[in-house]
Amino acid sequence: MSFVRQARFWIALLAEIILLATLNRYDDWRYASMPIRFVGTAVFCGIAFFAATSSFAQLPAGRTVRGLFWGVAILLRLVALPLLPGDDIWRYQWEGKIQNAGFNPYVLAPNDDRLAAVREEYPEWSQINHRNFSAIYPPGTELIFAGLSRLGAGPLGYKLLFAVADLGVIALLLRLIGGRERYLDAAWYAWNPLVVYSFAGAAHFDSLMLLPMLAGIFCFARSRAANESSVQWRWALFGAAAMGAAISIKLIPLLLLPVCAFALGRRAWALGLSLGIPALLSLPFGVPQVPIWESLGKFVYVARVNDMFWWLIEETFWPNPHQKNFSYNVVIIVAVVLISFLFIRNWRRGLLWAMGLALILSPVLHPWYVTWILPLAAWRRLDGWQVLSVTIFAYYLFWNERLFMLPWHSEPWLRGFILIPPFVALLFALRRRNQPIELQGA
Repeated sequence: MSFVRQARFWIALLAEIILLATLNRYDDWRYASMPIRFVGTAVFCGIAFFAATSSFAQLPAGRTVRGLFWGVAILLRLVALPLLPGDDIWRYQWEGKIQNAGFNPYVLAPNDDRLAAVREEYPEWSQINHRNFSAIYPPGTELIFAGLSRLGAGPLGYKLLFAVADLGVIALLLRLIGGRERYLDAAWYAWNPLVVYSFAGAAHFDSLMLLPMLAGIFCFARSRAANESSVQWRWALFGAAAMGAAISIKLIPLLLLPVCAFALGRRAWALGLSLGIPALLSLPFGVPQVPIWESLGKFVYVARVNDMFWWLIEETFWPNPHQKNFSYNVVIIVAVVLISFLFIRNWRRGLLWAMGLALILSPVLHPWYVTWILPLAAWRRLDGWQVLSVTIFAYYLFWNERLFMLPWHSEPWLRGFILIPPFVALLFALRRRNQPIELQGA
């Protein structure tokens, strides 16, 4: 690696670290100017990430690369810990707190009068979002919240847990990628500012779902690679259990089960475990007498913000004045099943397409949702999703309502900023893939 390239790498890496640390100055969004500064800083941090990771890929594989890879991954998460968490953290703490007080979070919404005494003991109650909805998270997540509340964990405790789980995702991703260049490819996830901010900074719990989800995919890959039937079944059962744990934390891995079934072939029966584990964890909450999914159904029916696809349909030939989403969610399920059949012989690629299609067709696209596909994008080397992980930071402009005619309404310029760069990156990737081999090596 030449001196110029080394200098470019270290300058870009240092810029990413400094810009990530600078976000701490702009994370108090009670002030009108802060969201704009936060987004601008985050986007420049993403550009530095692209420059650093692209240069890192030119380093020769070896111990230096391994140490640098892990050192930067850990340092970035430590730098993000002082950032203010997102408002979801107060919901996490609340639902853990009421469980330990003897109440069922799936039965009582935060503003229920029966929780008045608990509210008096929780000063942050006023910061809880959607206080008219009871719990919408799966039972595994609720049990984790109860455990953290029992330990008296504050926001930093939640962040540390989510960051450690995220580091576990990185370790699994390295095993999944394999080969001499695994650190260079995995850096696209490990050093990604959106990943770092979402878990170690904003304290979203999705890393707890990604860890067992990736463990399940890793086990399925081992099952297919094994020669003995008993070993194949063992890995299939381990993978199904891990996928069940992931579904117990967030439901999105359910959409990957058709692809996983094709990957396992005759051993697809093991996936019954993936459905049995969430059902088993539901029992402490009163299932089947208590309809724990009722609140989620109501919330999904009306939740709508920053979608990638449906706004275009609605503004052309299919108006949706009440912004109801039931039909859209049905379309997602049908589309994912169909795409799974298309990739019946290439399950690795099918996983990426199934998750990507779910995100594209989702009526809600929060930035931390994009992290669901980033391990798969790093594994399969897809640049478009990496670009989206940078432009999606513009979502946080919603906290500055002066920029919009209506709160949480995406203007065309914002949609263009978020969606056009990933689309262009996709076109360039397709063009490179269709070039003759001689031309690519020129």
